[in-house]
Amino acid sequence: MAAPSDVKPSTIPYAFTIAAVAVAYFAAARFGLSLAFATQQVTAVWPPTGIALVALLLLGYRVWPAILIGAFVANVVTNEPLATAAGIAVGNTMEGLVGAFLLRRVIGFDNSIDTVKNVLGLVCLAAILSTLVSATIGVATLCVSHIIPWSSYRSVWWVWWVGDAMGDLVVAPFLLAWAAQRAVRWRGRRLVEFTALFTALIVVSEVVFSGRFLATAAYFQLEYAAFPFLIWAALRFGPRDTVSVAIVVSSVAIWWTVHNKGPFAAGTLDERLILLDTFIAVTGMTALLLGAATAEREQSKERLHRAHDELEVRVRERTSELAEKNEEVQAFVYIVSHDLRAPLVNLQGFSQELEGSCKELEQRLKFAALPADVEHAVRTIITDDIPGSLRFIRASTTKFQRLIDALLALSRSGRQDYASEAVDVQAIVNTTIDSLRQSIAASGARVSSMHLPGAQGDATAIGQVFANLIGNALNYLQPGRPGVIEVGGEMRGDVSHYWVRDNGSGFPPSAQPRLFQVFQRFHPTLASGEGMGLAIVKRAVERHGGKVSVESQEGLGSTFHLTLPATGTKHG
Repeated sequence: MAAPSDVKPSTIPYAFTIAAVAVAYFAAARFGLSLAFATQQVTAVWPPTGIALVALLLLGYRVWPAILIGAFVANVVTNEPLATAAGIAVGNTMEGLVGAFLLRRVIGFDNSIDTVKNVLGLVCLAAILSTLVSATIGVATLCVSHIIPWSSYRSVWWVWWVGDAMGDLVVAPFLLAWAAQRAVRWRGRRLVEFTALFTALIVVSEVVFSGRFLATAAYFQLEYAAFPFLIWAALRFGPRDTVSVAIVVSSVAIWWTVHNKGPFAAGTLDERLILLDTFIAVTGMTALLLGAATAEREQSKERLHRAHDELEVRVRERTSELAEKNEEVQAFVYIVSHDLRAPLVNLQGFSQELEGSCKELEQRLKFAALPADVEHAVRTIITDDIPGSLRFIRASTTKFQRLIDALLALSRSGRQDYASEAVDVQAIVNTTIDSLRQSIAASGARVSSMHLPGAQGDATAIGQVFANLIGNALNYLQPGRPGVIEVGGEMRGDVSHYWVRDNGSGFPPSAQPRLFQVFQRFHPTLASGEGMGLAIVKRAVERHGGKVSVESQEGLGSTFHLTLPATGTKHG
């Protein structure tokens, strides 16, 4: 954060800036001195302190001569000796410079009252600490000039310090808030609410502080009736309007107190000052802290909304990228699988021709007149070596064919369009179980299903999911133990949850993260296959917007869980 001296110079001429600040300071000083209670030179209401601090914060240290001139002239016209006026002016100027310096260097003050840190810095560093300078130098100057006796130093110093502190607590925040946000955005209902707020505030303040309509006993301590308006302004409008409420309340309280009216008119002069300044201090600090806390909350909400929007954009972009890559992979798999069929068919065809040629050679060998050792060697090659190699080639090509078919099935599962219709999952599962009756009977297993809720999606794809899961459960039953396979389901909000549970061989924990990957087989001795079934299940379920998972214990069985959109809901 740049120091005030580093602020970019304004395009307004320097002399005009000095004159404007000096005039503003002088006018505020004249108003403050007109409210002097203790002595002619000391007042508990000193707005110039706030004006000086704001000028130095916004315009930089270069405007310090304006404060010196304004303070000097204001004291000279009150018939102060020139030396006394100069000493007081020096104290007022140093007070503003110290306050601006501390705010910049200690907390990096950024000319706003939108954060609690800035508010606390303004209160502690400016209103409490920097005002010590002016009060100490100013009262000492009055004593040295024999305008007041040294015996009155403490009481006069207290009034001086309180007046300056009030300037930093009430006037400075008001000016900073309006300098930071000059545009008025009250429109429509907002304007009506704002008008109602300040109209009610003025009426209540007038009633409470003037005592015009209430007896003294009735309005004593009713001054805090203004606080609901502070809360209203903070929650609905922000720091600028909150400090505006505070300055209206403080101004009305000061006005009627000066005229010996209201809750602060009773008691001795010192008691009245203490009560008034305490009220103004509490009002100002409450307004600042409420406004800052509300502003920070709104800023946090805005940051959260921005982060949420950015995250949504990133997710959409990432999803789009993944979808494109997935389509590329699926297209590649389809092309490769399709192109591999041609050489595979050739290999199978030529293997058959070679087998036929071997049989023909074997027939011809019967009528060939060859030496016994040659005939034996040739016959071994024709009847043993070549057929053995051909059997190996046929087995490899058959396995290769199954792999190609599995890849094509996986590719089609990702490329085919899915319907979105109400699916009777119970009927689909019953049909799947009926189609597996022969395998079920051969295994001796008991397969049951019950209470399966409907789903929204593609009936063919959902049927394939349950066919693969039930088929896998049959294939991997534990040998020597009667198999039990249960298919169940339930509704969970707008999601249908299903499970396929078996008491089969199960899977070790190390294998479970890889179950839904392609070409993964963990019990190859129990069943044949290429390890594509669960990968197809996962793809089909996720294309419906659902999830699939597994719980398994090796030797005890497995439970596959899957979710699908409930009937009547949309799925991605």
